[in-house]
Amino acid sequence: MKYTLVSIVLVLSALLFCQAVSTIGTGGNLSYADQEVPQQKEPSAATYSGVDFLWAFEAKSVQDGKVNVQPVASEMVLKSGDELKMMVELQRRCFVYLFHDNRQGSVKLIFPYSLQQFDSEYQPERKYYIPRGDAWFRLDKNPGLEVFYLVASSKRLDELEKAYLRHESAEGPSKAETAGALIDKIKELRREHRELSSPAERPAPIGGALRSVENVQDPDRLDVSTFADEVLSTGFVARTYTIEHR
Repeated sequence: MKYTLVSIVLVLSALLFCQAVSTIGTGGNLSYADQEVPQQKEPSAATYSGVDFLWAFEAKSVQDGKVNVQPVASEMVLKSGDELKMMVELQRRCFVYLFHDNRQGSVKLIFPYSLQQFDSEYQPERKYYIPRGDAWFRLDKNPGLEVFYLVASSKRLDELEKAYLRHESAEGPSKAETAGALIDKIKELRREHRELSSPAERPAPIGGALRSVENVQDPDRLDVSTFADEVLSTGFVARTYTIEHR
């Protein structure tokens, strides 16, 4: 039988094709290096979230007999007689601190209600109002600035607590000195975590002096938790609220 050149080429091509199909079909010679290995997705920030809580900070004012409620921004102007209220509700266990600085040598820890609360009555999915119950803070008749520092961490901030306890027990001239040291500690923590993760919020001074706030009962019993937003972070949050009190 005579074979033409064309027929020989066709036979060889068919044999090579069958061999290639057989090799891929068995899978024995196909290594992971030859395959497209599915890429692992990067976990989102929420996957590693160490700080997760609901936060409400509301201001209430009365104008022409009407009650107006609005969220407190990082910089805000309010007047004497306006009222403030906050709410914290943990979505997972983390440590939330809220300080009020009156810039007269005194810094008040207004949440937790005491540092001992972290060891006892402090749990997720429970609303903590500041001040407690139906009470609100009312801006007094002394204008100036009101500054609130919100700090939250996945770990308890022992050095910050020590700075506060030193200030709390100080008397006389050392009261103002320890107040300054406490605020410096908050700023130091913010700088440290800004360098390690995302930028932290910076306070913008408005000028003037800070004055105190007073508790009042809210006749309307407005629940500020209905205005809450979720605060979510990989491990640290620091916010400064500066209110120009007129």
